Amino acid sequence: MTNKLPSSMNMTLASYLRKTDDILTRNEQKRWFAGLEETAKKGIQQFQSASAEVQNGIIGALKDRIRTEEIKAWYSAPEGNSLFQGTSISSLTIPYTISSPLKFRSIVDLEESIANAYIQLHKRYAKKVKKAVIEDVDTWLNEGLYYGVVLSSKIISQAFNLSVKYSDVVLKIGPYTVDPHEITSFPDDVRHEYFEKCLKHINVFGDINLEQREMESSLVLADISKPKMKEYKDKIILAPVRCNEIASILSDGITSRIREKTAGKINPRSLAVVIYDTDTPYTYHRIMGYCGNGLSLILPGLTILGTSGTIEAFRWLYAYRVSLIAQKMMKGSLYSEVHRHFVPFVFFGVLVPRDAEILLDMENLHRLRYRGNLNPELECAYLIPGVLNAINHCGSQVFSWEDFEKKHLLNN
Repeated sequence: MTNKLPSSMNMTLASYLRKTDDILTRNEQKRWFAGLEETAKKGIQQFQSASAEVQNGIIGALKDRIRTEEIKAWYSAPEGNSLFQGTSISSLTIPYTISSPLKFRSIVDLEESIANAYIQLHKRYAKKVKKAVIEDVDTWLNEGLYYGVVLSSKIISQAFNLSVKYSDVVLKIGPYTVDPHEITSFPDDVRHEYFEKCLKHINVFGDINLEQREMESSLVLADISKPKMKEYKDKIILAPVRCNEIASILSDGITSRIREKTAGKINPRSLAVVIYDTDTPYTYHRIMGYCGNGLSLILPGLTILGTSGTIEAFRWLYAYRVSLIAQKMMKGSLYSEVHRHFVPFVFFGVLVPRDAEILLDMENLHRLRYRGNLNPELECAYLIPGVLNAINHCGSQVFSWEDFEKKHLLNN
């Protein structure tokens, strides 16, 4: 039997995304967009004007950072009921575990469920954390034990009922029978005609003016394996689109509910929301046009579709690390069904308050990163000025055997 949440007004993805209009009017949001544009443009210019050797150095440094996050994710996943298994932004990794799948009838149900889970898990672990840390952490705990939550993309899809019959997306286009999971193997004109037909057959997105790449990405990431619920029989669950916007709106909604439900006793300054998909990103990158230059770096193992928070507040590679950990803990829908072990979301916290202030910007974890889905080119471009500065600094340090000998081999 599934856990049924209270009934609520049905809200389409299109109507939910209209909340973005209000977000864009905020002065803090405008300032962030201006800073994003300035830094990303600088990074792109630096990369394009650099020599091939320097470009390779930049790409190598970014790949090293990606590899670092993979390793940190590997040892940050908790073992059993262990606390503080990881380090820094993955110190506290807490799954919300239930024995039956949650049934989301709207995005409001999802906001409610995440807020309730946050409160429940905060109360369960706050005393243990306080006991483990020598410093006074009362103020920190009053702001909430967790800075962020990671969701699978199909949780979002369920909340917006983004499901269609499989027969509605396998279409005849001229001599071709187009299966969306093989969309990149067809000629461009066939893909465009397929897109036009899909717009007529698929109405779950409402009146969103979808681009072709958005429709194709939703279809190529669609899941055939799914929760064992009768409403999904003979259907596939499409991936959501414009996930940065969804994440930002979700963040506002969840934090408001947490404050309201606890009468302000738990008062998060903001909350990072990360949305990932279990599929590897290779085909997705091709569809989204991320294969044109060296800045479209692949994050192996999964696809990050969106996250809330400015890049300074919550780094792209942090989103990668917590998504890898969450994926390992959530596993797949069929595993969950067989073992009756469901993890719809995973919460993350830091080791001590100082980590939160140094590694995150707790005031801006809810901010709209930018519109659409997460863009690896833009994320890399934003990081380049800092990466290049580090490379130049290290490059100026020439190894001197004489200095080494004096420091390490000779008696002073």
